[in-house]
Amino acid sequence: MKKIFSYILFFTFIYLNQANAITNYKFPEKPIDGNFCQNLLDQFNFSHFPYDSEEPFKTNINLLIEDISEIDGKNLEFSAFFSLYIDWIDPRIAAALKNLNMYEETEKPTWLCDYEPGTLWGKERKVFDPVIEFFNRKSKPNFQSGLVDWVDIFNNGAIETRLRDNAKFKSSQFNFRKFPFDTQGLTFELWSEYPSTMISLEAAEPAMSEYKNSLYNYEGEDGIIIPGWNLKEVNYETYEYKEPSDGFPYKGFILNLEVERISAYYIYKVILPIIFIWAISWSVFWVRGSQIDAKVNVTIVCLLALIAYNFIIDEDLPKLPYLTFLDAFILLSYFFTGIATVLCVYSYVRHTKSGKDLTVVDEYAHVYGPLLYFISLLAIGIYFFSLDGVYKGLLTMFGV
Repeated sequence: MKKIFSYILFFTFIYLNQANAITNYKFPEKPIDGNFCQNLLDQFNFSHFPYDSEEPFKTNINLLIEDISEIDGKNLEFSAFFSLYIDWIDPRIAAALKNLNMYEETEKPTWLCDYEPGTLWGKERKVFDPVIEFFNRKSKPNFQSGLVDWVDIFNNGAIETRLRDNAKFKSSQFNFRKFPFDTQGLTFELWSEYPSTMISLEAAEPAMSEYKNSLYNYEGEDGIIIPGWNLKEVNYETYEYKEPSDGFPYKGFILNLEVERISAYYIYKVILPIIFIWAISWSVFWVRGSQIDAKVNVTIVCLLALIAYNFIIDEDLPKLPYLTFLDAFILLSYFFTGIATVLCVYSYVRHTKSGKDLTVVDEYAHVYGPLLYFISLLAIGIYFFSLDGVYKGLLTMFGV
């Protein structure tokens, strides 16, 4: 019983996912002859593009992102679970359907047959394949199955493929200057092996618009949940370019997910503890000048504690040729903690000459040390974020 229930759930899940592709279709009103799909397959014998065609095949892209399991900033990659639906109309399939009296010119086609990819694109290629693949996919797809899981045929001559897979994608758009308050772009780029005179990639509507407006939170689903990140915006577009090697024009499709890092971890476990460590190092100026050993020991221990925080940050980022906000913040804290050590020694020298417990160095450090530290921190924030960004960052830090 449990096994039967599992099968029911599985096929229900498949049906619901299929509904995300050509959404405006119907099933046959009466049973189709059991040999129909085989008879239709026997008529397929057009593995190449019809070069006498005056128009390219309009190929609709429906890219459903179901999950982003990991964003790996150190390796400049991210992992995604997705379903890619591609459909186009081949007039030669329409002609084959007409021969079998099953063709209908309609905007709401009837589903007729489904085939395994190897049946159409195995050793004997039965129909034309536009060969659409991810340009920035890092893991190797299964080329033997034709880059798809299944193929559906509709009675208006439309052919639809689906690929449901999990893969790693590279990203060249990662910019960590504002880390850990950064926003990144996760890009999925698709293109065909054929020029745009043969294959014209288009966004499947209204599906892609629904994904954009709902941030992939559709049909009561939870949407994309990314550990450590929030999805802020979804954008997509088609673009055209000319390949220098062959001089032909090509058309591509790009889907971009704008994600914002959840910075609470770094605020409460890195930034605030570092400020606390700096405050401890600066507290030595309230200690009597004769206690030079205790004062220097405190500042040195604080400096070593700050160095340990570098190892936490190195786990999340690659070796960058530029400073991030967190780098600048830690360097500033290094500098002021180091200055505290130097001033302790100088204060001790002034103490030996004046005999005062708190010298003029200690008195100035009480006031100007914290003031200069926070002014410098504000300047760094303005440099990286602008005044508006600093204001928003402070609100985030204090949970407003």
